[in-house]
Amino acid sequence: MRGLALAAVIGVGMTLGGVAAAREWTSPNGRITFDAPSGWVMEVRASDPQTVVIAGNANNECYVLAVPNAGTANATPGAARRMATPTPEQWTSVANAMRPMFPSQNATVTGQSSDSTGFWPIQRAEFSGAERPVMGALQGRPGVDLMAFCWTYGGPDATATYESFFRSLGTPNDAALQAAAAAEPVPQAQAAAAPEQQPAEEQPQRRQRRGRGLTVEPSNAAASPM
Repeated sequence: MRGLALAAVIGVGMTLGGVAAAREWTSPNGRITFDAPSGWVMEVRASDPQTVVIAGNANNECYVLAVPNAGTANATPGAARRMATPTPEQWTSVANAMRPMFPSQNATVTGQSSDSTGFWPIQRAEFSGAERPVMGALQGRPGVDLMAFCWTYGGPDATATYESFFRSLGTPNDAALQAAAAAEPVPQAQAAAAPEQQPAEEQPQRRQRRGRGLTVEPSNAAASPM
């Protein structure tokens, strides 16, 4: 893992060594959890107001973040699920705040997709402009955005590893949030758009939430995740 240089970027000395054989890992402040592949080590580099974790091994490195989002602080769990798909411009703004990956702030989105197969939709993007290709993922929860950016130094293709890693991102409170989201009524606009389908309480809640943006902006990138 090559991310030790982040100490000078983030200016935080807090470190936590991970156990190589561990699968499920939770940050000490309880903001983010994920399944760490065997052999990966975790270092906590910031815990407040943003959580920043470096996870990886000699060939693979991921920057994992839990970033407060004041715009969704009062959102219901169901509304957080319906986050709007980020625009390429929004993705670029977030990626360029990752200074260890994009020191020249020249990130370019080469592809993006939305995955709604799980309970919490995952937004994905691929970037060029760094020393090597970067894969990114974003999930929303009330009051927080969960993000991860990964790249590979060497060894076999790690795309499948990163995809599995992205799907494992979550919070320790996800079970309660999922139960609360499932109990919410279907938004009227969604119910009106599909009157012939299942009863409202069984409808998937996938309507995009208008105006939902990311918390990282180019103007405050120096104080953002990286």
